Amino acid sequence: MFGRRVPPNVVFLLSLLLAVLCGVAAYRYLRVDNWLPGLLWAAVAVWFLVDAARASGWRKKP
Repeated sequence: MFGRRVPPNVVFLLSLLLAVLCGVAAYRYLRVDNWLPGLLWAAVAVWFLVDAARASGWRKKP
């Protein structure tokens, strides 16, 4: 556990899953005109999307 890195594909998939879940929560809040939680969930969804994009760009050193 300590001293080992999580594989990039696992980080990518988990970040993508969390982005989708946060996006669904944001959509549900915004749909009922509850703007503040909706915008906060949308910001977290974007955060995880950026994290997934960064993880997809990681390459293992040969």
